[in-house]
Amino acid sequence: MFGITSKELLSSDKLTAQGIRWAVDNLDYLNKPMVLLGTSTKVKKDSHIVSISPLHLRPADEVAIATLCNAANSAGCKADCLANSGRLGMSDGVAAQYKRTILFLLRREWFEKQLLSEIDKAERKSKRTGIKKMFRLNATSDVDWTFIIEQRPDSTFYDYTKEIARIRRNKLPNYDLTYSASMFSKQSRNGFDKAVKRGHRIAIAVNTKDTKDDVLQTAVHFKGIMSFDKNDIRPYDPEVNGILVRKGSNKAERERENLKSNSFFVTLANLKEFNRIVGV
Repeated sequence: MFGITSKELLSSDKLTAQGIRWAVDNLDYLNKPMVLLGTSTKVKKDSHIVSISPLHLRPADEVAIATLCNAANSAGCKADCLANSGRLGMSDGVAAQYKRTILFLLRREWFEKQLLSEIDKAERKSKRTGIKKMFRLNATSDVDWTFIIEQRPDSTFYDYTKEIARIRRNKLPNYDLTYSASMFSKQSRNGFDKAVKRGHRIAIAVNTKDTKDDVLQTAVHFKGIMSFDKNDIRPYDPEVNGILVRKGSNKAERERENLKSNSFFVTLANLKEFNRIVGV
């Protein structure tokens, strides 16, 4: 369908060596038709029932030479990206992320037309069912989708971003952004501090699963801070700090992480600095 050849892949200046190897090994699969948006999930938020359609690309610089997540290194989030957890981390999920990313890089015109077509199809279904539709295009990336969002002003889009400048620049009334905080580096902590001072809505990942065996407990160490784990519909939330517990980890991993001050997560080692930033 896409006419991608091994010769084109091997001479590409957009794909990493890893991306090229995967594409050459999976050339038949790569050239078959594909749906870009993920399966919708219906989530209830107070009186709102919303159906969410996410777009999952392979994150950062695993496939794309020009990273799809500019702050992935300074935020230290590549290793713990949601792209590698749950069903997304299974072989079929990873393969689909590779394919979407390669099509995004090598067949951009088709990709954008297909994405707009799928948004329109989802909106038509929304009108039939009466269930509100939202789109999260950066489910596993941090790409500027202004070009797409501007073309669908009646659709609702939302994302998390680690680029605080993107929130400042965003003037699109149908695009809601939540700042994703990190305690990993001086740069990421400075961004977190700016987001707090500017009054942005902020999502904060905490190194706990909130089990009785965890030393770090949300009810004990984060009193008064809203939980963002009940659902993922951030546009209905106020401009507040919200915590997300760690996904896909075991107790031993969390205990080791709690010794680290420079962590994507809030840990026991950086809890004092976290409290200073949020003003506790």
